[in-house]
Parts: sequence; structure tokens; C-alpha cells
Amino acid sequence: MASTEIKDNVDLKNYIQELNDDIHLSISNLREKSLSVSAIRAKWLAYYFKEKENLERIKKAKAKIISQKTAGIKLNDSVLRMKSEEKIVKEDENVKKLNVLSENTKANIDYIERCFNILDDFGFSIKNAIECMKLERS
Repeated sequence: MASTEIKDNVDLKNYIQELNDDIHLSISNLREKSLSVSAIRAKWLAYYFKEKENLERIKKAKAKIISQKTAGIKLNDSVLRMKSEEKIVKEDENVKKLNVLSENTKANIDYIERCFNILDDFGFSIKNAIECMKLERS
């Protein structure tokens, strides 16, 4: 993922910062994090479903714009319809904006899916940290 994509995607920047805050472990917050692992994972699951819903809304909005713009074209002339759809996708400003939103949303979904892998291991990291602390005290 290019850095320009992250710069233009404010939600992704916020997700990255929030994950860093969620998984930051220290001696002082170890107990708090151990008690909130499930809540953190649930929060990210809610973000995941929100982004999936956003992607569906974007797809529907794009399809609606294309169908409205191509409404006058006969259905049996599929080549002409396809050429018109391609032209609309390339030239229509609303479709261009929806394409950018769609790409950003897909990047958000991809990031959140990767977060689940990190969060799955997070509980084990906390457990190992606690075990290390027990060893140091004994």
C-alpha cells in the first residue's frame, strides 16, 4: 500500500492509530489490557461490519448512477450499453468519487482483517508477559 493512499484515507490513518493504542502494552496497563481483550476484538469486529456495509452502499450508489445514465439505451444492444457504462465510469465525477471511496473502504477492510490476526495473538502476548513477570518475582 502506497503512502499516498494512507495520506488520502483518513479512516485508515485513524484505524492505524487506534490499533496502536489498543495493543500498546506496558507494565502499568497489563491488567487493564488483559481484561479488555474481548472488548477490543468486539470493537474491531464492529468496525469491520461498518466498513462492509459502507462498501455495499457505495456499490449500490455506483450501480444506481450507471443505471440512471444508461436508462435510455436499449437492453438488447449490450455492446452499446457496455461502452456507455465504461464512458460513465471514466468521466462521471460522482462515479470517480465513489471509486475512490470504494478503494479506501477496501483498504480499510483489508487493514481490519489484518488486525484480527494481531488481536488473535494479543491475548497470548499478554499471557506470556504475565508469565514472565511471575518468573521475575520468584
